[in-house]
Amino acid sequence: MKKRYLIIILVLLLIFAIILAIFLKNRKSKKTDVKVPILLYHDFVTTVPDSDPDNFNYINTPQSYEENIKVLLEKGYTFISFQELNDANSGKIEFPEKPILITFDDGYYSNYEYIFPILKKYNVKVSIFIVTDKIGKEIDGKKYLSWEQCIEMQNSGLVEIFSHSKRHVFYDKLSVRMIRDDVIESYKIIEEKLGRKNLKVFAYPYGAYTKETVWTLKSNGIDMQVYDIGMNYSNDFNDDYIKRFNIPCEMTGAEIVEEINSTN
Repeated sequence: MKKRYLIIILVLLLIFAIILAIFLKNRKSKKTDVKVPILLYHDFVTTVPDSDPDNFNYINTPQSYEENIKVLLEKGYTFISFQELNDANSGKIEFPEKPILITFDDGYYSNYEYIFPILKKYNVKVSIFIVTDKIGKEIDGKKYLSWEQCIEMQNSGLVEIFSHSKRHVFYDKLSVRMIRDDVIESYKIIEEKLGRKNLKVFAYPYGAYTKETVWTLKSNGIDMQVYDIGMNYSNDFNDDYIKRFNIPCEMTGAEIVEEINSTN
């Protein structure tokens, strides 16, 4: 008799589990799918040169950047951090209706000189991916951030500092061991200078990656990986495959909004 009751209880529990799974699946499917655009900027200049070896893809002006921010705010976008993106993706918080992230690669001094004042003016959150071997240096006429400037920006609550590697090399051409050591060392330096990181995000130099590099970084404590071009969506967001749009020189806010709206 006891065995019969036990079987009945187990069957009821199984039915309940199936019903709960169907309910949760339907609930998730009904959840609004939100676009999560991430914009990428690099260096900033006050005067645009007549020619550029990179076809003006990696420089911009502070005036253009401020115009971009004003337009995005006017269009109702909410600037969020990677920490907030991670929390929303894990269900701890809700995605805003129109989220957007701003990122800067390489860690140029211009990010502090020209952009940081704009961030404070509009209370906008951004993330800077730094190359740790270049911090505090001037290389080929390009000046990079100092650790003191990184600390000041991080302490403002508006800027997250993450790794863009230690040496800025093509990761798809390195051995798995070299990739692992480069990333671990870069974050070791960042945490020594800026404090412990609860969230570790990595942006690949040149967007160069392989399946092996993705697995290696995931296995060695990297929570999020950024390396492709395109749009992210809240319903199928993948921490290991985060996409961005590069913003070339003097691209307008209206053009950015159009790019977001037209991307499927």
